Amino acid sequence: MGSSMNTAVTLVLIFSLSFLPSKSVGYSMGRENIDSRNQVKKVLGSRPPQCLNKCLNCRPCIAALVVPPHRKNDAETSSEEDENYYLLTWKCKCGDKMFQP
Repeated sequence: MGSSMNTAVTLVLIFSLSFLPSKSVGYSMGRENIDSRNQVKKVLGSRPPQCLNKCLNCRPCIAALVVPPHRKNDAETSSEEDENYYLLTWKCKCGDKMFQP
């Protein structure tokens, strides 16, 4: 009878510990939410602009992602990483014309 009681207590203990989160887990989960909010703030400008009334009277005026022409920098100090970087910008497009958002 004593061993069945020990087994029952052990099972209840294991069961309760496996389903109750510890405070450190809750703290780290809260930390991940803060980090993800900071990550979202770091990607400003990644959403397309609303191009409503930005293309004068041209219709349809839609947002378009534009890659400016790549300029080769003659400076020897530029790294290979800089040479492979292309700045993407959003413009409002109507037909073949581009407008600032």
